[in-house]
Amino acid sequence: MKEPICQSCGMPMAATEHFGSNSNNSRSDDYCCFCFQKGQFTDDKSLDETIEDSISYFDDYQKIDGRFITKDEVALKERMKISILKRWASHENTHQEYYKSVNRVVDYINEQLASSINLSDLAGVAHLSDFHFYRIFKAIMNESPGDYIQRLRLEKTSFMLQTTKQSLSEIAEQTGYQSPHALSKAFKKRFGISPSVFRKRPAELSVAIREPLENLLLHPEIREIQSQEVVYTRIIDPFNFSDAYTKAWDKLINYLNISGIPNEDYQYLCLSRDISTITNPKHIRMYACINTAKKIKTSGHFGVQTIEGGLYAVFKYKGAYDKLEIVYCNIYRYWIPQSAFQLRDNMSFEKYLNSPNQVEKDDLLTEVYIPVVPI
Repeated sequence: MKEPICQSCGMPMAATEHFGSNSNNSRSDDYCCFCFQKGQFTDDKSLDETIEDSISYFDDYQKIDGRFITKDEVALKERMKISILKRWASHENTHQEYYKSVNRVVDYINEQLASSINLSDLAGVAHLSDFHFYRIFKAIMNESPGDYIQRLRLEKTSFMLQTTKQSLSEIAEQTGYQSPHALSKAFKKRFGISPSVFRKRPAELSVAIREPLENLLLHPEIREIQSQEVVYTRIIDPFNFSDAYTKAWDKLINYLNISGIPNEDYQYLCLSRDISTITNPKHIRMYACINTAKKIKTSGHFGVQTIEGGLYAVFKYKGAYDKLEIVYCNIYRYWIPQSAFQLRDNMSFEKYLNSPNQVEKDDLLTEVYIPVVPI
């Protein structure tokens, strides 16, 4: 007979004294004496806190099964082991449902930014009560729903001021403000200057480069593309964590159970809805995405969003991914001002034509898609 394990911590319960107790002092067959006494758990920690405690005694690197693994790998192994246990299974399902709900709301906000949006509307999209939605959204996004919406609207305003000749009234209409005065007041509070003064400043939509910037000869293809749906997961704080991209791609590839190599069935893309010189880097909305002809039912950290069709300037780049910032700087500083196009209010994205698993980093091929409209 298989030895029972505690359905809270996973510890084997080999002897009678290892078992916990129910409220009537009878033996609990599910939980050990360290986790469960008199019908109650001995702590009220979350799954994440439990995992953190269980790996706290590990050094930064531990040798397991003949090789060194990091704390992150230990935490992942621990999560896989205990998240299926009775105590945590429903918790993990709920946790995933919360992420799914917030993903729906974020996608809704992105599409309805010009409309009137209130908390009850968003809670309805999330299928949660107003109270629970507010708490869950803030916990996952590190911003309240109101702060998130206000930030996106003002960042979109700053982008439009720098890239279009539209009046403040027209911009207010497209960013959800009832009047130019209301927009101007909110803008000045956020950026410290009025929209008119901001518009007169030199546009700087590219990131700072640590080395002299080479003026590349860019000859994009102007391409009309159709709208397409992609499965995505968010890349968390990519400017502060060097492994943020790798973690996001590994999660998405494992979720879809595919090889990670582009082919006729799967295209690998990275979407960005923000520009880092406008948006605080920790709030940048970047997504690892895979375009597939199959309809995928998503959950938890994974969702589906649409890349809008339209006109794009497509730049083909050969080289290491960490040099892509130079390509973007050249596009924004040199190509756009001298071209017959202006930036369109949509998200840029990258398409990866081969994989680091196939070629050396200097032979990587990337297409950069910049949404444009003729002047």
